[in-house]
Amino acid sequence: MNVLSSLNAFVHRSLSAGVRLAYDRDVAPTLTDADKDLSDPRVRVGATVRAKIAKSPVYQHWASLRRNIQEMNRQNARHVALRQIDDLTARAQRFSGNAETLTLDPATEVPRYLAEADNHLQPGGYHAEVKPGDVIAGATYDLATFVTSAGGFGPKGDSGGRGISKWLKARFPEFKPKRILDLGSAHGNNTLPLAAAFPEAEVVALDAGGPVLRYGHARARAMGFNNVRFIQRAAEDIDASLGTFDWIQSTMFWHETSTRAIDVVMKRVFAALNTGGVFINLEQPNFTGTTPVFDRFMRNWDAWYNNEPFWARLHEMNMVEALQLAGFMRDKCFEGGVNPDVEPGHYPPWAGSVSRHDHEHATPVAGKTGYSGESWYLFGAWR
Repeated sequence: MNVLSSLNAFVHRSLSAGVRLAYDRDVAPTLTDADKDLSDPRVRVGATVRAKIAKSPVYQHWASLRRNIQEMNRQNARHVALRQIDDLTARAQRFSGNAETLTLDPATEVPRYLAEADNHLQPGGYHAEVKPGDVIAGATYDLATFVTSAGGFGPKGDSGGRGISKWLKARFPEFKPKRILDLGSAHGNNTLPLAAAFPEAEVVALDAGGPVLRYGHARARAMGFNNVRFIQRAAEDIDASLGTFDWIQSTMFWHETSTRAIDVVMKRVFAALNTGGVFINLEQPNFTGTTPVFDRFMRNWDAWYNNEPFWARLHEMNMVEALQLAGFMRDKCFEGGVNPDVEPGHYPPWAGSVSRHDHEHATPVAGKTGYSGESWYLFGAWR
């Protein structure tokens, strides 16, 4: 896993520059005005660049390595978890008896956008079970995230949750949420920092996958968290039975949904948010009218080769407009950047320089909205 993580960082930080050189030398001079016309949907998603660079040996090596690293990552992590399936399942079951903190519903209908795509090339996605009651999907995801981020998400994979909690407390110190909902929580890696930041609050981790919730629940209890409830439910099914919330959060959730899901879920969020409450999202940065065609191609690569089918469509969306369509007032909406926050003391000083997420640790540009290339993209609204 360490070899794969280091190789992943090398490919992103070193070989990606070679793809840019190949583009500048062999592809850019051949692009016609039509190839750069953003009124063409194929141009907007980077497909014209993709078609022209496909024969480049530099690109082929880079793309093959990226794909194979991700396949090996998920398979290796899965193998590590499968070797311990009985022990992991038994340990998780010690914490599963508390119905107040773990609510699973086998009848939950997994949305089509999850059921028909093994996101991130993880076999079976985050909802499939090897055998009834297992936690393999959660354990695999927990381990594989380290390689995917080359360690950039921190030792617990929680730098997003830590970062947004720090951002919220610094800017709105008077805000004291009593109930928090985390959408698409998976195994709760970015949920627990919310619970740590507001220990008096009740935190609900919501996800459609039973195995990731079993693992996440056991993980949370083993780490001493008693204020987090894990509930199996698709985000489209948020209703009054969950109650209302002061803070509804998502971290890298929307790029694994669909256009219809965004419309439905955001309206449900609006209805579930208390007056004075806040809806915050960390996501993939969207494109602007000035995003170069090469950048569009590079940033949409995962849509074609990493089982992220909605990735490209999301990049074209205006998330503030989506919030308004859900019912939020324009003057209550916001967007910008937030720094991930890596738990200190776990990596030597040089570790950040080999992570493909190193640039995200720079300070966001003051007053600049959208994705600055220096932080995670943040958008949301107050109710």
